[in-house]
Amino acid sequence: MYNGKIIDSHFHAYAGKDCEDFLQDLMMKSGLDGICIASIPKGLAHGEHFYNEEALKLKMENPGKIYFFGGLDYSDKSYLKGKVDFAKQAKKLFDAGADGIKMLEGKPNARKTLGLPIDSSIFDSYYSYMQENSFPIILHVADPEEFWDPDKASDFAKEHGWFWGDGSFPSKEQLYAETEGVLKKFPKLKLILAHFYFMSADVGKASEFMDKWKNVSFDITPGYEMYHNFSKHPSAWKSFFMKYSGRIFFGTDNTAPSDGNSREHLNCSAARIAEMRKFLETDNEVFSGRGLKLDRDSLKKIYSGNFLRAISH
Repeated sequence: MYNGKIIDSHFHAYAGKDCEDFLQDLMMKSGLDGICIASIPKGLAHGEHFYNEEALKLKMENPGKIYFFGGLDYSDKSYLKGKVDFAKQAKKLFDAGADGIKMLEGKPNARKTLGLPIDSSIFDSYYSYMQENSFPIILHVADPEEFWDPDKASDFAKEHGWFWGDGSFPSKEQLYAETEGVLKKFPKLKLILAHFYFMSADVGKASEFMDKWKNVSFDITPGYEMYHNFSKHPSAWKSFFMKYSGRIFFGTDNTAPSDGNSREHLNCSAARIAEMRKFLETDNEVFSGRGLKLDRDSLKKIYSGNFLRAISH
């Protein structure tokens, strides 16, 4: 098994809840060397995970162990008229000690509430500031395509309110077009697309995108479908992971417990990490097929090297 540094670049916590003990326990149990708390934007969707102040405090108290990507604040709805300075918000976060920005603005429900395309000119000064300073953004765009299809959307997705096919949400194609709109204006933006940009069903399409946008990275924070797709075609995906190993980020989407330090919650979080590691480090049976058994150099980049380079600014 790989024994180098491992950093979870994509973790969530609950607003107002102290999760320091849980983070320490999870790192100890799972062999993690660090965890990056990704705060969700305020005022759009899933606001219970807006965690800017709490995460900054944890980072300062745990240097080199806890990292922090801040969320923008949409509480002032005058942003719709271009009267909120998001670049100023970002600068304030970085001045306080943030390592990057986490954007949920491209997830269908958040994008619907946002009321603006993510490539709107209202965001231009913000993206420009991020690009000029080489500050990283983790951006969630779209969701699995099944979530728009009433016949294919899982019960799990429907139960969580993640069915987007009623006509009131932007399509996956529209969200992808908006993302490319951002990249056309800001091609050097340090953009990390969460959940593999929901391209795990098409290695050719994923390769095309990576070749077109040289400064973009994917994180492998699991969506429910992702690792099943990967493991069904291990040879093709192993080649992809090795070719683009310098642009793939390890992340789990684990969350701190909403109420106390639940032992069961800790065990489930650790089990997710163990299964992901099994997929990356071995060619054993896992998920719906086999793992990739990546070489040590690729693992080093994916597990921590790419993240540490991204936040070095």
